[in-house]
Amino acid sequence: MTSQESSDIMNTSSQLPAPKYTPALKTWFDFLYYLSGLAMLVGAGFILVVGLNIPGEISERHTDIEYWFNATVIANDVTAAASEIMQVDGKLKLNNTSGRAAFFIANTDSILISGIFSLLAFYNLRKLFANLATQRIFDLENVAYVKKLGLLILVYSLVSPFLTYLCGMAILAEIGEFHKQLQLSPYVSIPIEGILISGALLVLAQILEYAFQMKQEQSLTI
Repeated sequence: MTSQESSDIMNTSSQLPAPKYTPALKTWFDFLYYLSGLAMLVGAGFILVVGLNIPGEISERHTDIEYWFNATVIANDVTAAASEIMQVDGKLKLNNTSGRAAFFIANTDSILISGIFSLLAFYNLRKLFANLATQRIFDLENVAYVKKLGLLILVYSLVSPFLTYLCGMAILAEIGEFHKQLQLSPYVSIPIEGILISGALLVLAQILEYAFQMKQEQSLTI
């Protein structure tokens, strides 16, 4: 077998057509990556401009805070258990609070920390689909991108609930009793979906690595 024929066999993956919709998805991931970066810059500016203009005097503060809480809405008699009329779990907007540090805590977590994870995830997706769009299917770089994406989702899924709970505690410690008919507590969640998705991506990365090794071994054998 000539060296030209061997080279043709080893470059078989470059002759495979790009998976369907790959170029379009790559374009979308590029757009979302730059949009996430822009949103983080705008968000950081919003935090600084609004946060630094919150009055130092507590009685003059009318700060709006949007964050994740568990909430119980009760009737006028706040001591009676039967007065509970509604339970809410999720992101709530609390208007006209007395918080200042609470504003920075809520927005730093919601905008900057979540934004960093999103930016890193979109970065790896756009790199992965850039390789696929150029027919680099059996490429070791793809294994790294899928593995990093799985690890990012896993870390975020494990860290985010604790961070949300701690931030919620800090916010409530500053704003105190927000309203007599609204009992707030830190948000508690178990991100099963994120853990399962990250596990699936890590398994997929291992399968892609096996496929790459088999391709290399087959090329050497031929």
